[in-house]
Amino acid sequence: MGLRLRFFSWWTPKYLVYRELVRVDTITTNALEDLVNKYSSNNKDRKPKKETVSKESVEKRRALMAFNHVNLVTSLVDILGKEEGIRLGRETMFKVGENLGRETGQKLGVGSSIKDLIMAAKILYHILGIEFEVEMKSSASAILIINRCALSKNYSELTCQILSATDEGVIRGLNQNIKMRFTERMTSGLAKCKATIELENNGGTLN
Repeated sequence: MGLRLRFFSWWTPKYLVYRELVRVDTITTNALEDLVNKYSSNNKDRKPKKETVSKESVEKRRALMAFNHVNLVTSLVDILGKEEGIRLGRETMFKVGENLGRETGQKLGVGSSIKDLIMAAKILYHILGIEFEVEMKSSASAILIINRCALSKNYSELTCQILSATDEGVIRGLNQNIKMRFTERMTSGLAKCKATIELENNGGTLN
């Protein structure tokens, strides 16, 4: 476990939370915008207007990010249709998340243990206003349960379906041997989000 991982899991300064939120916002929003623009060359009237803002509170920045995500996802589905929009959107956001997870792992000194992965995920989720717990099911599987999500207030079910691929990619980026997949979402009317976590390599454990 890296010292930075240990420190930031204990305390993440507010200025750093805001800075990293801007980074996550920029990466994810730009990826969606590029995808919409790629397929809207003959549909310029459908391109959504992206809202911007000068430095605001963390809460307002999260809300703005969610607003832009919803608009971009709606445009993507309008252009490509629901099935293809979801497929391409999830594929794109998974790659974005994987890169983000890999970069975060290198910055924080994340090791191969499930403990390191959970600590790193908690830091990233804190930035997004998300609180979760992990229940171990076996030596090679677990369930991630999200009890609070600041983004769920503003996300549509469709937006969450696509953007949750970013989270799944982050976990893969943090540890190439671990796969996460959401099975339940708050935006579907449920009280909590749930995702399965599984070790994919033969042998070994999550411990």
